[in-house]
Amino acid sequence: MQEEMIEIVDTEGSTIGIRRRSEVHGNPSLLHKVVHVLVFNDVGNLLLQKRSMNKDVAPGKWDTSVGGHVSPGEDLKTAALREMKEELGIILERY
Repeated sequence: MQEEMIEIVDTEGSTIGIRRRSEVHGNPSLLHKVVHVLVFNDVGNLLLQKRSMNKDVAPGKWDTSVGGHVSPGEDLKTAALREMKEELGIILERY
């Protein structure tokens, strides 16, 4: 399987390059784009996910409802919608 590629950004959020995921996660000075979505039910309860123990970052920790990397060239809204579908099977018809 090919390693995920991630855009790195400057402190203003402008893309300055693309690196392998392992490089980005191994170097805290390489900032990168991620999205998080919070999902609430009708009574206001927040859905959280417990990360797999097989994850290389924060295994077994509680996390937001949805979260993930933004793919190179992808806008934030598209990334959030993609992650919602991948992680929870939620497909929004309107937003």
